[in-house]
Amino acid sequence: MVKRRYWLGCLLVLACSLWLMPVAQAAPLCRSVAEHQVCVLKITRSAKYYWEYRAEVQVDDVRRPMGRYNCRTGEYVSRDGRHVSEDIATQVICGLFKH
Repeated sequence: MVKRRYWLGCLLVLACSLWLMPVAQAAPLCRSVAEHQVCVLKITRSAKYYWEYRAEVQVDDVRRPMGRYNCRTGEYVSRDGRHVSEDIATQVICGLFKH
């Protein structure tokens, strides 16, 4: 009976310490390209089109909303459907995953 209380107490302390731990967050990945600072804040890869990434980036302290980056064509497609070719953030995102 004493061992059971001991283990229950240890389990309770462990559960409380895990609950109070802060959640780890990834630091943004920043690169300097052609005198511009490009930081990738959030990124996910498309499951259907493996050459496309959805990412939220910051270029020279200007934050862009989530957009689509096509590594086949080198285009950035904004949420409103605008296509921007030869985008500097697209170069950084596509360059991260080249082998």
